[in-house]
Amino acid sequence: METLRLGASTWTYLQTCDLEAALRRLKALGYSRFDVLTIPPHLWPYDIDLAQRRALRTFLASEGLSFDSLNLPSTDQNLCSVTPQMREYSVQQFLDVIDLCEEIGVPMIVVVPGRRANFVPPPLEAAHGWLKAGLEILLPHAERAGVRLILENHHMSSMPTVKQMVTFLDAFGSDHLGIAYDVANGEFVGEDQTQAIRTAGRWLCQVHLSDASRSKWDHAPIGRSAVDFGAVARALREINFSGTSIVELISETPDADMAGALRELQRYGWQ
Repeated sequence: METLRLGASTWTYLQTCDLEAALRRLKALGYSRFDVLTIPPHLWPYDIDLAQRRALRTFLASEGLSFDSLNLPSTDQNLCSVTPQMREYSVQQFLDVIDLCEEIGVPMIVVVPGRRANFVPPPLEAAHGWLKAGLEILLPHAERAGVRLILENHHMSSMPTVKQMVTFLDAFGSDHLGIAYDVANGEFVGEDQTQAIRTAGRWLCQVHLSDASRSKWDHAPIGRSAVDFGAVARALREINFSGTSIVELISETPDADMAGALRELQRYGWQ
């Protein structure tokens, strides 16, 4: 059985410990590749100067660790906001995270493609237009820095399904864009995850692994809900996926559940 590469998100440790402590705890559990939250108290770009960025890069090399991606959560920014000031603020945050990636040596940034209001949302055409305009500003900077922007499916975004993202990416046509596919988010919106993986095809750069159901949006420990991880693994091998699958749990017992995720996913060929 062909091995699939596995990494971990720092999400579940966000309010538990600082970034270095989270990385050490995850390393002790068997993880060495990471998707890192760029939000306080973990890796906020405005709290880490150039010397500290170089020190972080040295720390990663000395510990045999690597950052697969940085992840700017769509909590305090919105690339699809109806207000131009929020879109400008959001673009600037991503520009600053691109610089952080370049200085630490991180190849990708996870990008939630904006949020749409639950009540009286703007038309999809408008939301996608604002997203496109923001990406057109970000991409030259990302290309110069050697960083790829990978869009993540999310039920509150302007693109909750892979089919919508692929249509957008095919039209945009930039090799510095891609997809981070979250299987729990896909489950919650009623998406067939194996078909979504096939549809993502060449755009698929990263996969996020946690459990959920169609009745409850969750990022539960592996094996606690409805996601078929064996089928996900088979679909990834079918498209010859060579990226990293990131365990992204929200747990009150993070060490035990992150260790359990590794054991469970190893059954399907993740390492």
